[in-house]
This record gives sequence, C-alpha cells and structure tokens, in this order.
Amino acid sequence: MRTRSIALALFALALGAQAPTPAAIQFNEAFFAGDRRTILEGCADKARSIKPKDAKYLAECGRAYLAALDKPKAEAAFKDAETREPKDGAVLRLVAQAWLKHGYKTEALEGYEKIVKRDPKNKEAVTAAAVDLAEVGLVNEAERYMGVLVALEKDDWERFLQFGKALLVAGQRKKAAFWFARAAALKPNEEKLFLEISRAFAETQSVM
Repeated sequence: MRTRSIALALFALALGAQAPTPAAIQFNEAFFAGDRRTILEGCADKARSIKPKDAKYLAECGRAYLAALDKPKAEAAFKDAETREPKDGAVLRLVAQAWLKHGYKTEALEGYEKIVKRDPKNKEAVTAAAVDLAEVGLVNEAERYMGVLVALEKDDWERFLQFGKALLVAGQRKKAAFWFARAAALKPNEEKLFLEISRAFAETQSVM
C-alpha cells in the first residue's frame, strides 16, 4: 500500500513538472529563448490567469494553444470564450480565424457561420470573415460574406477596398478588380482609395 502511495505521489509530481502553473514559470530570458511550444502555452496560460473572464483574451489564448499543437486546450479556451460572449461577432471571428490559420477548415467555416447567425449586423466582423477567407483562397465562401455585408451597407467603399486588397493578396486579380471598381465608383475623388490600391499592387507585385 505504501509503495502504491509513493508511486502515485511521484506520478503527481511528474505531471506538475510537465505542466507548471503560470505562477511557477520564470518569464526570463532563458524562458523566451527556449522551446517554442512551451513559450506559447506558458504565455497563454499567464494571460488567462490575469484576465480569466475576458472572452477576447480567451479566444487569443486558444489560438496560441493551437499553435502549440494542444487542440484540447484550445477547444476549451474557445468554448469558454463563446460561453462568455456567445453573440459577439468580434469574439466569434477570433475563434474562427484561429481555426483557419492553423488549417482547420471545417471548424473555421462553422465558426464564421456563427457570426451571421448570432451577430448578423456586425459589419466589421462580417467583413473580417470575408477578408480572412479570401486571403487563404476560399474565394466563394468569402464572396458570400461580402454579400451579407452589401445587404447591410451597399455603399461601404472602404470595406469594398479592404476586400479587394485581400483578393489581390490571394492572387485573384480579376475578382479584386470588381471590388476596386465598385469602390472607385462610389468615391471617384478620394485620394486614400487610389493610394491604397496602388500600394496593394506594389506590395503584391501584381503589375502584369
């Protein structure tokens, strides 16, 4: 019996050594020069301990856990974020974007769809969804979200410009041209519009 108790105690100590609490971590130069996954999880854990009820922080922490290849921990953080702010389009977008950036297409699309269902009038979140999807080449899905935006605001030239730039980054020049032209028709004398388009072409080297 004593041998079993000792074994259990050693096992518990081993678990503690593998997953130190944020308070036990020394965030010094050696830590930040160390293992990437350890840094990701350690910093995310610390952020959660400081603001454990902030939904946006939780969503960002979930993204860090995904980058650290800890999907269960990421899912827990995302679930907590959505529980706290189930109808906040900005939070829902952060969660969906995290899935998208780390290659989880199905989870990402499900996450973006929640924006339309729960916060359908959030123009910023809807546009962000379209831009995120366009930048990774999911153009048909992206254009559907822009359709939602246009239904809310048909004259939002700045968001049309933003989406056009995202399409250009994705190599979709013809589709980008449609949105650039739409923005230019709305603001033919807006210098910011033309400077932003020229900058976008310069940065993507899309001159052919």
